[in-house]
Order: sequence, then C-alpha cells, then structure tokens
Amino acid sequence: MFGLAMLLVLSGCAGESEDGLPVKVVYTEEGEKETPASADGTVMAELYVVDQNQLLVPQTVPVEGNGQLEKAALLALADGQVPKGFQSPLPEGTIIQDVELKGKTAIVSVGGAFPDYPAEEEELVAAAITWTVTGAGEAERVQLKLNGEKLEAMPKAGMPIAEGGMRREDGINLKAGYTDTGATKPITVFFTAQNEKGPYLVPVTRRIPEQTTDLIAASVAELAKGPLPGSGLMTSWPSDAKLTAAPELEDGRAALQFGEEILENNGEALLSSSLLKPLALTLAASAEIDSIAVKVEGHEDVKMETGAPLPASLTAPLFVNAESDVSAE
Repeated sequence: MFGLAMLLVLSGCAGESEDGLPVKVVYTEEGEKETPASADGTVMAELYVVDQNQLLVPQTVPVEGNGQLEKAALLALADGQVPKGFQSPLPEGTIIQDVELKGKTAIVSVGGAFPDYPAEEEELVAAAITWTVTGAGEAERVQLKLNGEKLEAMPKAGMPIAEGGMRREDGINLKAGYTDTGATKPITVFFTAQNEKGPYLVPVTRRIPEQTTDLIAASVAELAKGPLPGSGLMTSWPSDAKLTAAPELEDGRAALQFGEEILENNGEALLSSSLLKPLALTLAASAEIDSIAVKVEGHEDVKMETGAPLPASLTAPLFVNAESDVSAE
C-alpha cells in the first residue's frame, strides 16, 4: 500500500514539523504505527485537497488528536481546515459521522450535505476520501455509508464503488495521466505545480502494461514523459532521461545509474533536487523502494546544484510536500 510503502521509517523516535508539531512514526520492530500528539492534543495529518488546477494535492495540516487519525483527518477536511491556496473537495455542511476500522477496511459514514458536490467533481471527492484515509496507515480500502446506508455507487454521478471498497489503485488525478488501452496496471508518478506560496508535488496515476515487471524503469519512463500539456503540472525531468544499467536492489534500496541527460545543462556535473524528490516519491509509491542512490554514467564527482555533494542516500519524505531526508551513508 502506498501510504506505508512511501513513509520514511524512523527508528522509534518522533520527527517534528517546522512548527514543532510531531509527525507520524512507524515502528517496524513491533509492527505498530503510532501518531504522537503534542501537548495540546494536536497531530499531523496529510489531507488531499484541491488546487487551482482542480487536482488533488497532499497537504500536511495539524488536526485534533481524537485517538483515530483517519477520522481526525476527515473531520478537518469536512471543516475546510486546509492551507491557503487550496480548498476542500467536500461540500460545506458535510458531516463525518463515524470511521470504523475493520481489518484493512475503513467504513466511513457521512451525512449532511455530502451528496451536494457537483457531478463533475465526483472523482475528486471519492479519491480525496480514499487517499486521505489510506494515508493514515491502517486501512487499504474505504467503504462509504450515507446516512447509515452502504453505498454501491457515489451519490451524484453514480461512479461505482467496488464491493470491497475504494483503493488507491483506483487512481488519482486521472485527467492528468495517460491511459493506455488493453490490460494495464497503475503506477503513481509525481509532478510539480505552483501557486503563490511556491512549488508543491502532485501525484498522478499512469497506466502501464499489465505484463510490466521492471517497475523502476517504467516509473523513470513515465517521469521522462512529463505531465500532459494544459494540466497545470511541470517537471524538471528531461524527456530523454533513462537508466543506463539495471538497478541494483537490496532490502528496499535501489542504486540507480542514469545517463548524463539528467545533469544540469551548463557543462558541469550538477544534479537538481527538483529531479531527486519526485524520483524518490515515485519509486516509493510505485515500486516499494525505500531509498535510492543515484550515479551518473561517466561522472564520478556529481554535486547538487548548490555545489553540495550528491547525497549517498535519499528517502521519500514522511509527508509528500515536506523536505526530503538525505544522508551520507
């Protein structure tokens, strides 16, 4: 599942956001997830909100620590507690009645004005609930109840809901992705958008042939394709970027060798962080890669665009639109 696969696993200690609030921690030895609260009972949650391009974007916000992160996140989404420049996809007046966890399924009970969203935004509403809930780390599927009745389809435009519930594999920001015909499977690729506060990353579902086995190469190929024109998304990845050797994999870590196409176009062996973070997030989401090491063929001493040494290890951040964690392992 993407929510857990992409998380940077900390060694039993809580990280902090810029304002000092604690973030999610995954303890692998005990197999448990904990969400530590601050002194005022606040925890951090990743909400999927709508930007100016009508795309869903993960944004991290403080929410009330009511003992269940899934419900706390949805309550914040329903209340419109989203960062400036974004909006909640849920209609004003939506009531989150309950969130019940049964194994890997979250049963979300809603009421109030929930069915009052525009029909053309039904996919946004369904995906926002699904990705917000599954991002909390417990559930992999989401079933919906409206005023106590299980929904087999979304209430406005009739989008079907599978018997087992909605999943991340159903897709996100589909209008911004390429869809191939025939037997396919989804991968999640990250591109960049920008508003008045600055750049942020956006997940997009792409469909690749079902028989594809090299998910790393497929992910790099989709990054190189770039976003669809007119989607409002951007990328720093050159269209001719490619791996020049098979990835070396060990315990969730991938050592990758690229051609010099990914270097800054100024004659120096410089690599932009705007390539590395989308790469780390994409491989974590689509190929379950926890950390990456990047080399460039023919260049032994590659540096970041700032002149700093290229990190020996890069992991996807705990929250998508947060700083990457780099180390010189």
